[in-house]
Amino acid sequence: MPGNPSNLSLHPQARVGHILNGKWLLDALIEIGGMSAVYAARHRNGRRTAIKMLKTEFARDSEVRRRFLREGYVANKIDHPGAVAILDDDVSEDGVPFLVMELLEGESLAGWLARAGGRIPVPEMLAIALQLLEVLEVAHENGIIHRDIKPGNVFVTKAGHAKLLDFGLARIRDGVLSLIPTASGIVLGTAGYMSPEQARGLPEEIDTRADLFAVGAVIFRAVSGRPVHEKATPFDTIVASMKERVAPFATVVPEAGPVLAAAMDGALSFDKAARWQSARAMAQAIRGAYDEARRRPPPLPARRPAGAGEPIPIEAIESPSLVVEVAFGDKHEEEVERERRRTREATRGITK
Repeated sequence: MPGNPSNLSLHPQARVGHILNGKWLLDALIEIGGMSAVYAARHRNGRRTAIKMLKTEFARDSEVRRRFLREGYVANKIDHPGAVAILDDDVSEDGVPFLVMELLEGESLAGWLARAGGRIPVPEMLAIALQLLEVLEVAHENGIIHRDIKPGNVFVTKAGHAKLLDFGLARIRDGVLSLIPTASGIVLGTAGYMSPEQARGLPEEIDTRADLFAVGAVIFRAVSGRPVHEKATPFDTIVASMKERVAPFATVVPEAGPVLAAAMDGALSFDKAARWQSARAMAQAIRGAYDEARRRPPPLPARRPAGAGEPIPIEAIESPSLVVEVAFGDKHEEEVERERRRTREATRGITK
């Protein structure tokens, strides 16, 4: 008979079959992320939903708990069908916070890319990007910067609708809620999808154009089959993001049309003043690129390495989100300052 787990060290899979707070039956484990797990669930009244639970090892960290629960506030503040709806939030009997969300049927863009061998057709990726930019236009108008746009946070439903997930690192610029530390030198986001100013840990420099860079980086990864900076480790990728310009898109994807190349170069400019200045402006450029891609005949298949097009690990698509301020939490002030000096030294000589 289903009961409720009481051991905070339980693996997320162990919760399947248990009843949460006397009303949510956890039917199946859908996904395990770096700090949380998502379950398919049924309310006692029969309604099907998704339950996103913080991993038990993080449940006692007050800062992580606050950041986790704020996701519902931020997503619902946007009030757009492209942002996943958060229906409720609560804490389980064993002290683990959770969110009740709409249950989506489909897969993440990261999963799609992994299944497709690392690349998807240009028109399909641009159609997804246009939907993301529509959500971001509304978010930005409400003072919300996502700060962690990546393939794993883009969900594509079976009907082809794109949903932007996980506003846990979002920054709200209205003074109402500010739970994420924004001290200089603290890096938030995912290596490979961060703008230069975000990689350098400069919160005063991060604005809506950081999200537009990230959308460009997602398109780049999905269309070219490689990240904007190919480095051995996430740390090396972050350093490259600080210092190196992204290669012109036409040199990486020679078959790309000129409209798409211009749209991508505008999104991924090292200098944010040269990027698209709004989600609406970028969407106009991407819409032109979409029309161009639909008109152009598909390129002849290039010679591809053995195994290309076969499933690849999702880890090859993206690294976990980085929340460096959590790691700083256990360090003495002198250690934190050393980390910040390393960041400042790494940014010396940045290409202008």
